[in-house]
Amino acid sequence: MNPWLLFDFDGTVANSIEKLRELINDLAPRYGYGQLTPERFAAMRDLPLTRAVRSFKMPLYKLGSAITIILNEYRKIIPELEPCAGIVPVLNELKAMGISLALISSNHTENLHAFLERHGIKCFDWIEGTNGILKKHHNIRTQIRKHNLDKELVVYVGDEVRDIKSARKSGVRIISVAWGLHSEAHLRNHRPDYLVRTPSEIIPIVKDLMDKDFCSDAGINLKN
Repeated sequence: MNPWLLFDFDGTVANSIEKLRELINDLAPRYGYGQLTPERFAAMRDLPLTRAVRSFKMPLYKLGSAITIILNEYRKIIPELEPCAGIVPVLNELKAMGISLALISSNHTENLHAFLERHGIKCFDWIEGTNGILKKHHNIRTQIRKHNLDKELVVYVGDEVRDIKSARKSGVRIISVAWGLHSEAHLRNHRPDYLVRTPSEIIPIVKDLMDKDFCSDAGINLKN
């Protein structure tokens, strides 16, 4: 049977990292921290949230307020985002191969539809916005139950270490992508089932899964 691919949105399908950096910089005067330059972002992109906040010298008690404001502002600009380089042709090719595709995000569903419509992306079987950015594995499990999926056939595609952890807690496989938030080295250290540098590398992985009974294959496969 063919796999089901569940795609994360931010940093995997949508090129959102730079926009988020801009929003963080817009809040700098209000919270009294320095600008997040591209170089500074590269140095701290893999840090846990609390360590990243400390590097800004921002009190932790302000963190909740800052995150809320950033997310609210970010959700307003989702339709303006661009797709990650090379992802749209790969999504279309996967669909042409008969692969079922879904999109899961902590963003509102109507904003996701606006983004997809703007870019003419019509390959997803269903799209689900979720409530909040935490406990992603609960959201994955919920969607698997809601859509009556066999989790042995599900492969999650995401750009963060928490995607790897959430996939494991949900009992599904994970393709980690190195063009989003977390660096390739950081993702590799957490041993995803697959690790790709470009969207086109997803295609041979899926073809390989289609050619064999991957439900019974429990090995770890790192694509170098």
